[in-house]
Amino acid sequence: MYDFEKMDPRFVAFVNIFICANRLQAIMDSGFEDITAKQWLAVMMIDAFEEPPTLKQISDMSGVTHQSMRQIVDRLIDKGFLEVVPDKKDKRAIRLVKTEAAAHFRTKKAGQDESFVYRMFECLTEEETSVYCKALAKLCDRLAELKKENDA
Repeated sequence: MYDFEKMDPRFVAFVNIFICANRLQAIMDSGFEDITAKQWLAVMMIDAFEEPPTLKQISDMSGVTHQSMRQIVDRLIDKGFLEVVPDKKDKRAIRLVKTEAAAHFRTKKAGQDESFVYRMFECLTEEETSVYCKALAKLCDRLAELKKENDA
């Protein structure tokens, strides 16, 4: 078995990222009736854009491949949470638009989502949360750099 106390803390942190992601996804998947955690994230990310995003934009933001995001979006369309609208400027692109069902789902779950986030982070002080956010942002930036290097 691994001796985590003797292990390089970077490897412990790396493993813990996956463990946290898996636990978070399992909790969220069991808490939603209609959609999965990944589908929920795709719907929520649409609000980050000034105009309805393209499939490529939402894929890039989420760090999910175009093909995987297409599968997520197709399921959300089938469930009535998203509609696709052709882009007015680029006929090859589609834009993702939330439906009333998505808005209703968000309203229905809003209190639970907020409560869950506060409960999840209540084990950290404000300072720890701030440091965590800054460190996580740096890791996300670094992963973007590494992806560019890998794609080149």
